[in-house]
Amino acid sequence: MHKKRKVFTTKTLTYSAMLVALSVAINSLRIGNISFGGFPIIFSGLTMGPIVGFVVGGVADVIGFIIRPSASGGFNPLFILTSALTGLIPGLVIILLKDKYPNYKPWKIFIAIATGQLITTILMVPLFITYLRQSNLLGTSAFWTSYYARVTLAFSRQALNVPIYAVLFSSIIKPLSKTFNPDK
Repeated sequence: MHKKRKVFTTKTLTYSAMLVALSVAINSLRIGNISFGGFPIIFSGLTMGPIVGFVVGGVADVIGFIIRPSASGGFNPLFILTSALTGLIPGLVIILLKDKYPNYKPWKIFIAIATGQLITTILMVPLFITYLRQSNLLGTSAFWTSYYARVTLAFSRQALNVPIYAVLFSSIIKPLSKTFNPDK
């Protein structure tokens, strides 16, 4: 008989709360549009699973908005979704690549993080921003020109962030796993 693993244990909730706080703190310290607040969200998905990563991303986005409201206007749940998916997708990809915590292969970490960032930060966020700022241009060439410009900018940022996230995660996971082990 298989023992069913509980997703939200006391230890997992504690680690999740710390990672939410870390993500919010890092995002609050951003310089312009440059921030590494996604790293704790990705970390949660890779270490505690996609469901926990999804929750950490969503909660971090809501709390971050409460602490530092968006300069672009009001609250929008589309961005909660992208933040939540930032934790979910790498966790799912690492499972699909059949790697186990904490013995991840660096190239699998890179693929998992790059897939998540491609879907969320490079494709979804620019689409939502373009739609919200230029919804009256939906279907016109101006909409798509603006979207492609935002995608290009997001890609250039993630071309730097993804390798940094992957190297940082790869370098800290083994030593950290001695104390950070949600399953034990």
